[in-house]
Amino acid sequence: MDSVPASTPSHPDIRLGRKSFVVTVLAVYLAMFVFSGHSFTTLQMARLLVAGGVYLLVGLYGAELYARLGSSLILALLYAIEIPLAGLIVYWTIEFFLAGLIMLPLASLSVQVLPRRWMLIICAVLIIALAASYGLHGGLEAALLAGIGYLAAIVFVVFITQMAMREWKARAEAERLAVELAAANRKLREYAAQAEMLAVTQERARLAHEIHDTLGHTLTALDVQLELLIRLPPSQTEQRQQAAEEARALVREGLTDMRRAVQALRPAALETFSLPEAIAGLVADFEQATHIHTAWQVKGEVAPLPLCLALPLYRAAQEALTNIRRHATEAQQVTVQLRYDPEEVVLSVENDGVPPSPAPVVEREGGGHGLRGLRERAEALGGEFSARPDETGGFRLEMRLPVA
Repeated sequence: MDSVPASTPSHPDIRLGRKSFVVTVLAVYLAMFVFSGHSFTTLQMARLLVAGGVYLLVGLYGAELYARLGSSLILALLYAIEIPLAGLIVYWTIEFFLAGLIMLPLASLSVQVLPRRWMLIICAVLIIALAASYGLHGGLEAALLAGIGYLAAIVFVVFITQMAMREWKARAEAERLAVELAAANRKLREYAAQAEMLAVTQERARLAHEIHDTLGHTLTALDVQLELLIRLPPSQTEQRQQAAEEARALVREGLTDMRRAVQALRPAALETFSLPEAIAGLVADFEQATHIHTAWQVKGEVAPLPLCLALPLYRAAQEALTNIRRHATEAQQVTVQLRYDPEEVVLSVENDGVPPSPAPVVEREGGGHGLRGLRERAEALGGEFSARPDETGGFRLEMRLPVA
């Protein structure tokens, strides 16, 4: 034979049902003493009050104890005491036809804490106990009438309780999902903060690497020139002048590299303008400085981009135009295009003429640090980056970043 499950109820319906249990029992007793028209002796009233008090205490604290411990033994003892006791109260007050209503909270409790099979068994036992109480006084006909009447009442209580349970479970599930969603949003914000911190760290490492490779080389060369200037005798005026000029040129180059590194920390253009406007400024400066005809195109529906996407695209355009300015001075045409697609944004820069020599193809081992840094940025954002000569002898740089 299957046993009653001992899982602890996690819902508040048992405690909330205590109020309805008390109200039902008190209402039945009040109606019984006021409206039944039966005169109770002192002994009858005393035993009814004692039985009703025990019935209330066992029902209230037995359900509370079961809610805390979840023991099937407690539940079995509760029904073993309450059903016979309620049947006895009904038997003593048989003249009051509504006395059997005190059993309805037991039916409601069975819906809340028992599987369907055991709930049906308890409800059947309640109907049998009620029919037996009325049958002991009025015979078989009274038992049948009581059984049929209270069957309808118990079915109604079961139906209402099941509806309340479904509503409670739906509300509890909604609250659980809301808590999980809040936790997921909190974790998402934490991950976003970690990703931003990682991006900042990677950017700092890239800038440190670039400063070491450029400014460090310049300072080393400057140290050599100054050492040479110190060691040359005063009579070698021409050689000393040449060393001083070399040192001065290295200082200017170092200052230029330092300004570029400082500018790389936070481009003012992206703080003031949108990405297309900022790149348009780069294009205008490039065209004015090189006199190379530059076509600037924006395609698709322009949408605001977060700095984590706008900055790599801006740096890619800046790096491409700088490489053309240094290595492809014979170029006659440069095309810069920013394309907004539904799922990605694409920047491409291409030029005709002689490609940079040696061509800084980012895919090969030992490519330029600037291009390699752009590729790492693109890959960290789930995008793609390429920089290579094209079939016409020019050079093409392209960065694709997902907008999601």
